[in-house]
Amino acid sequence: MSFSSDVKLELLRAAEEQPDCCAEAQLYGLLLFGREFHARSIRFSTESRALAEYFCASLHTIALAYAQTRSVGRKWEAEIVSPGDCLRVLERFGHAPNDLTLRVIRENFIEDGCAAAFLRGAFLACAAVTTPQRQYHLEFTVGFRKLAGELCALLKEAGHVPKLSQRKGVWVLYYKDSTQIEELLTYLGAQRASLNIMGVKMEKDVRNHINRQINFETANMTRTAAASVAQCAAIRHIRAQKGLESLPDPLRQAALLREENPEASLQELCELAGGGVTRSGMNHRLRRLVELAEQLTIDACQRVVIR
Repeated sequence: MSFSSDVKLELLRAAEEQPDCCAEAQLYGLLLFGREFHARSIRFSTESRALAEYFCASLHTIALAYAQTRSVGRKWEAEIVSPGDCLRVLERFGHAPNDLTLRVIRENFIEDGCAAAFLRGAFLACAAVTTPQRQYHLEFTVGFRKLAGELCALLKEAGHVPKLSQRKGVWVLYYKDSTQIEELLTYLGAQRASLNIMGVKMEKDVRNHINRQINFETANMTRTAAASVAQCAAIRHIRAQKGLESLPDPLRQAALLREENPEASLQELCELAGGGVTRSGMNHRLRRLVELAEQLTIDACQRVVIR
């Protein structure tokens, strides 16, 4: 079962304890954002058999209408087949039989919680949320521009502002921010799903922090290794050209320490030196050895040119 299906089942369970007015508002959301809602046909489609059965039971209880369910591939459809029942449902929620433009009739929201119940019904009918392990994405898919605009307005009024776009002839209201998705799911009644997203986000943050730390340490080790190779090559060049005895004591000590400990970090070299030099000081000495080796190479080239 998908994460989206789990969320919808949680919302169905949350709806069991709501007042009658909110149950009516939720059914209104299911009807308005279902597959068809007009005088000739009222049809609801879902991947959940439990949701299809809930739709039929709510219709019978609230609007005294009957719908038949059937399996269509991987989906379940609930359809009112009686024209009289279709008219009864339309009238129950204030829609005229000859009105072909779907719109939200707010008179169906009696109490303060009814708008949230309506949005819960809309989510159950036309929304989906991606599993947070993959990405953060929640969207409502609406077939009519006016209806999408009214749904967008209701979500904004509730403090959950979506982005709106058109895709393949339908209108999509979507959220990609994890905090927005958590807050909307909590508002609709899916607190467990919201906590699930929070947990996944925390796990991702910890994993990303560990990965960044590993990458940082790996980069440091790579830089240290590259610097050590250059320093050891410089020390060998100085030894071959003029000998380490020609160096001042601090540089000679640094050269010997690096030769004997090619994999040691600057801090480790400082400790091996007896603590008499700082990390910055050790870095300066090793850099000075590289510069001396480069200068010896330049001098040698100049002598060749002069000859």
